[in-house]
Amino acid sequence: MDNDNKNTSNTQGDKDLQSLISNAIENRKILDASNSNGPTGVIPIPSKEQQKADPTHESDSKQDKTPKKKRGWSKKKKTGIALGIIFVVFIIIIAIIVGLFFHYTGMLDRTKDTKINSGRAPINSSELTSEADTFDAKEKEDELKAQLQKQSSKISSEDVTNILLIGEDIRDTEEESRGNTDVMMIISINTKNKTITMTSLMRDMYIYMAQFDEGNRLNSAYWHGGCEYLEQCIEDYFGIQIDRYARVNFYSFIDIVETVGGIDMEVSKAEAEGMKKPMAEQNKYLKNKKGTDYISDDIFAGKSDEDKVKLHLNGNQALAFARLRYVGNSDYERTERQRRVISEIITESKKLNLVQLDKLLNKVLPEINTDLTDGEIANLLLNAFDYMKYDIQQLRIPADGYFTNEVIYSMDVLNPDFAANSAFIQYIVYGSCKNIDEAIKQYQEENAYNYSYDTGYYGY
Repeated sequence: MDNDNKNTSNTQGDKDLQSLISNAIENRKILDASNSNGPTGVIPIPSKEQQKADPTHESDSKQDKTPKKKRGWSKKKKTGIALGIIFVVFIIIIAIIVGLFFHYTGMLDRTKDTKINSGRAPINSSELTSEADTFDAKEKEDELKAQLQKQSSKISSEDVTNILLIGEDIRDTEEESRGNTDVMMIISINTKNKTITMTSLMRDMYIYMAQFDEGNRLNSAYWHGGCEYLEQCIEDYFGIQIDRYARVNFYSFIDIVETVGGIDMEVSKAEAEGMKKPMAEQNKYLKNKKGTDYISDDIFAGKSDEDKVKLHLNGNQALAFARLRYVGNSDYERTERQRRVISEIITESKKLNLVQLDKLLNKVLPEINTDLTDGEIANLLLNAFDYMKYDIQQLRIPADGYFTNEVIYSMDVLNPDFAANSAFIQYIVYGSCKNIDEAIKQYQEENAYNYSYDTGYYGY
């Protein structure tokens, strides 16, 4: 290349170099201006020190290469949300339970029967006897008045709840009237001893009712003043506090047995035959065909009257079995049959599922009259599973050997030793005695000094 061309090339190169230098200087000015918060419109670029100080800043290269991560909930926040959900679910469950509770308790009949019947309580003519009276009514009533004065105090305990179970006479149920009671049973729950005692009170016990100035059978107290007056009479003569009552009619009894699927009972040939009479009466009120639910004679072919067969009874049959009176030892065996039936119902009730239990409650509750409060019912329900584990004790009052059979006003009645029988109830319900034999033994030991050879009784 000649010199002229070289000079021209050098000159052009110099110009290019100068241009590059000028551009670099200009860019440096822009950078300096940016670092010193330069003119408006220029986007500031953070220095390395500023980038390190700002944790939220990410370099352009990272933004280009890696997508941003979504910020999640902290462990503490997640725990709080979970607890909140659990609390809400818990509140919903409680609301459902409370709603169901008030739904069921709202079905109960809480009506108080305040009607007072004066005059003498009616008696079925079939229960009258042609035998002469065995003692003077006036003398007996004076004796009972003195007995009431002695039995002025009542025993009670925070550990014991006594509920009087009253079974209405079948005729009263149908006619919607108030007559005498078919069943009187005290259900005693002792949470300290973990026992449930079923005490059957025989309806033929003779008492004096001061409010009506009348001597009559115990079950007539219900006719005079309803559940509350019957409670009062039992408290007066047996010296125990009756906390609440529950009255059922025979329709509810049948429904209970049907809902648990029936009950198994040992039934004798004589009992099966005897059941036909009360069942005929029940079929009449139930509008069943004559002979409905009679137990076939073929089952007992070749057996004696005392021979028993295990049968599965439906509601109608179980009611007839419990009401059966004129077979065996009359009312004594009758109360025993009632306790057996109730015990079997309790056993079968433990097997119910929720659907069956709902069916039972919807059928039975409207037919039960009680003075139990919602709070008391809730307490019973909450402890129901514990109660099912309690020992069940059975007692019949009056106890054998501590009453006499008498006739008064042409009625067959029982003349109890109230002092002794009151003690038996108290020893078993509140004390440590497990059965009537233990209670009798304790009573005799405590009253050995006061034995009467004339009457054969202790405690006189």
